[in-house]
Amino acid sequence: MSRADEAEARARLAAQRLLGHLEGERLIPRFIDSYIMGFDRKHLKSPPDQFLARSNQLGRLALLLLGRLLAEKGGGEFYRLRLGPLRLADNAAAARFRENFWRALAAELKLDSPAAAGLEREAEAYADPAARAALFRQQVAPLLDPTPSMQDKAEHAGQKFYEALDKVAEQVVRRVFSAA
Repeated sequence: MSRADEAEARARLAAQRLLGHLEGERLIPRFIDSYIMGFDRKHLKSPPDQFLARSNQLGRLALLLLGRLLAEKGGGEFYRLRLGPLRLADNAAAARFRENFWRALAAELKLDSPAAAGLEREAEAYADPAARAALFRQQVAPLLDPTPSMQDKAEHAGQKFYEALDKVAEQVVRRVFSAA
């Protein structure tokens, strides 16, 4: 298998596994329910249409973050040379993986070209690793609990969710790159 084919196959598998985790593990509903139950905020599920809209927005943020993390972490798995701890990155293969990953994710989501480009562009908001967690936390908090007095608790929950999503990304990359 050529390096280009390998990057494409692994990118496709990563996209499938990402969506499998989001849907199969029910990450978004579990996150929301744990917050609601943990802080006795059952009223946040009313009115149902607003709750559904906020849940969908949370799901989109999680998808964007996971996509960005997977594209980054997966791209970091391509090497031109490995000699013990010495590793020389294969930047061309990493770039192919990232490009193929976003294309495969768009295909799995059945997005047209403009929507696919928009998804990748929105995920660029998480490009800076130093600011990524804070940005995610700040975006999640008002969706999770719009009550200003609960902002700190919602941000803390958002941080925990960020950490959980980062672990999911690491798991997916490990599984995709261990499947030879």
